Amino acid sequence: MPALTIVASNRDRLDLNTSASQWFIKSIQWQNFLDMELLIADGGSANYEEIDHYFKTCNSKIPMRIIQHKIGEPFERALLNNVGIRNANSENIMCTDCDILFGKDLMSEVMENMNNNIFIESRTMYWKSKFVQRIYSGELDPYTNLEKCKVGRIHKRSTGGGLEAAHKDVWNKVRGFNEQDMHGWGSEDAELLERIKMAGIRIKWLGESLESIKVFHQPHPKKDIKNDLEWQEKNKVFLNNIKGYRANLNNGGWGGKLD
Repeated sequence: MPALTIVASNRDRLDLNTSASQWFIKSIQWQNFLDMELLIADGGSANYEEIDHYFKTCNSKIPMRIIQHKIGEPFERALLNNVGIRNANSENIMCTDCDILFGKDLMSEVMENMNNNIFIESRTMYWKSKFVQRIYSGELDPYTNLEKCKVGRIHKRSTGGGLEAAHKDVWNKVRGFNEQDMHGWGSEDAELLERIKMAGIRIKWLGESLESIKVFHQPHPKKDIKNDLEWQEKNKVFLNNIKGYRANLNNGGWGGKLD
C-alpha cells in the first residue's frame, strides 16, 4: 500500500501529446518522495483507453492508474475528486488538477505535515501562457532551477489552492467534496474549506512565501475557460449562502458509483 495517493480529476484535459500533461506527469515522477501512486478519476474522456494503456506500459517510478466514472455535462470536478478519494489505495490522499506542476520537494512537505486532524492546502503560482512556453521549449528547467520559474501571480489565501490533502479520516468526516451542490469547475475547493473550518479541522497552508512556493498552475486551454468561468460564478452564489456545516452532505454518501 502506498503512503500517499494523488488524485487528479479529468475529462478530455489530460492529453499525453500536450506539454501541460507531460509536465504534470513528469513533476510527479521526479519527486524526492516516491512512496505514492497517481490516480486519475476520469469522467468519460475520449482518450481513456490511450491513457490506460500508457499507464500500464510506461514503466513509471510510481504506480499510475486511471478509473472511469462516466458523466455528462458539465465537468463535475467535485464528484470526480470524490470518486478518486473513495478508490485510493492509501490512507493519505491529495487532490489536484492535471494541469499543475510540482516542485520536486512538494510531496515530501505534504507528508511531513500529514496527520488525521489536519487539512493541507497550498498557495499556487499561476503562470501566463507566454512565460510557460519558456519551460516547454527547454529554456527554463523547474527541476534544476525552480527559483527562476517563479514568475506569475499568486491567489489570495482565502481561495482554494492547487492541492487539497488529508488523511482519509478527515475526508470521511466532511464526506469529501460537495458533489451535490457544486457543479462544473470552480469554487468547489473554497466550499470544501468552509466545511473543513466548520468541522473544527486545522488547516495547514504550504507555500506561504515566494521562496516556499512549490505548486504551479499551467494555463487552461482557451476552449475550456469560458465554461469554467460560467460554472464558477454559479458555484460562488451557492458558496456565499452557506449557513453552516451540514452533516448530511451528498445525501448521506459520496464518491459516486464506478461504471
